[in-house]
Amino acid sequence: MRCWAAAVAPTSFRLLAGEADLSEYRFGAQRERHFVCRHCGVRPFGIAHSPRRGEFYGVSVTCLDDVSDEELAGAPITYVDGRNDNWDTPPLETRYL
Repeated sequence: MRCWAAAVAPTSFRLLAGEADLSEYRFGAQRERHFVCRHCGVRPFGIAHSPRRGEFYGVSVTCLDDVSDEELAGAPITYVDGRNDNWDTPPLETRYL
């Protein structure tokens, strides 16, 4: 599963609806909180904390309302090495991403 998320400050995040339909999932080091729709399995956002950013929300850009295909196609992409929990460095190989 790919994760195309935009990192936003907690004060910039507002869940408008559907909280009762979300389940929380944690894996690995149990630091990040991933929220999953109990009906379809989509992961709309997660909450994490990093020494560099502090607490932040990772919002799946494909779950945003009113974003056009053109806006998504023009959005910048930053690759990070989540496989090795090295979030400040891109992986050596990105062709498969």
